[in-house]
Amino acid sequence: MARSHASPRSRPPSELSDEMLARVRVCGERCDAERNPDREIFSDLGRHGLMKLIVPAELGGLGRHPAEFIEFSRKITYEHPSTGWVAMTCNEEAEIFAAHLEPATVAAFYASHPQAVIAGSGVPRGIARATDGGWIVNGRWTFVSGCSVADWWVVANVVDGSQPKDVCHVLVPADPSLIEDTWHTLGLRGTGSHDVVLTDCFVPSGRAGVAESYSLPRPNEHPFYRLPSTLRFPFPKTGVASGIADRAIDEFTALANAKTPLFARAELAGRPDAHAAIARATALAGAGRSYVADQLDEIWHAAATHGEITPAQHARARLACSWSVQNCIAAVETLADAAGSTANFTSSPLGALLNDVRAVAGHFMVGGYQMDTAGRVLLGQDSGDRSF
Repeated sequence: MARSHASPRSRPPSELSDEMLARVRVCGERCDAERNPDREIFSDLGRHGLMKLIVPAELGGLGRHPAEFIEFSRKITYEHPSTGWVAMTCNEEAEIFAAHLEPATVAAFYASHPQAVIAGSGVPRGIARATDGGWIVNGRWTFVSGCSVADWWVVANVVDGSQPKDVCHVLVPADPSLIEDTWHTLGLRGTGSHDVVLTDCFVPSGRAGVAESYSLPRPNEHPFYRLPSTLRFPFPKTGVASGIADRAIDEFTALANAKTPLFARAELAGRPDAHAAIARATALAGAGRSYVADQLDEIWHAAATHGEITPAQHARARLACSWSVQNCIAAVETLADAAGSTANFTSSPLGALLNDVRAVAGHFMVGGYQMDTAGRVLLGQDSGDRSF
């Protein structure tokens, strides 16, 4: 019997125990201070198979629906935004590896390395030159979230001399000596999104896969593989933004019931501006989440039935993701403003949450400008954006 690819919105997050989520929260402050994720947390996530959520089951992954992946990202992010971001991106990199290398290679890899944590970059910032038995790779990849806790890296390269440009994805063992400490930020500090630099690195042909002219992944019955990268990768970011907004809502609620503002006679929770802030933030986050779910349902149904994704569907999906992230930013900003001077202190999580959610929008897949690009497409114009 063929496996159903239906989209149950209420599907619970994958096997995330309360104990694991509690550990994520406890390690958060230290991870931010050290600007790197917690290695033991990610080793345990890998041991439970949660670093290959969207790798198809026939290749050794869990083959979960993107809606569940979004919820997985939201749940971890609620406890600690940087850990949630790395858990999300490492799952994406595992999917890039599974999508572009030979299926037999991927299946054999996961049979031998079922707990593997893979970090990397799908942006082709390196050059791959064919040589006997494989490839010689040179390049620098920025924003490699989780590179310091990964077992392997998958990085994209332009094939030397190809025209139009072909992209060669290679899988290499993670090597801490090849990481350059470049991640000095305000938001998502604990992601360890440093640079990775490879110099004359030999990669055997069995750990490489070439996509001709930026083509789609290799044919596969899984609907996820029928989506262009520009639709595979915006949705998970909304789970991170949503988790941050949800945490901010709960932090503000606790503050409002404990803080008595200067010269006030009652708690902040009794003030109309606090009522308006919590209501607006809740509506903003919820509306964005619902719009994302609607658009994900639509494109997933099209992919599952071998249908084409129309330009309008593509535009609405990208619009939903960017709009949802912008809503989350507005929600946290609203709460931080209503919290008054408290949000300025490091003892309050609201200021840090605001920096974190703004950092999510720094990713080009969900940047605010993507909404304008979607508008161009919806009006029948060319997007003018190669990534769209």
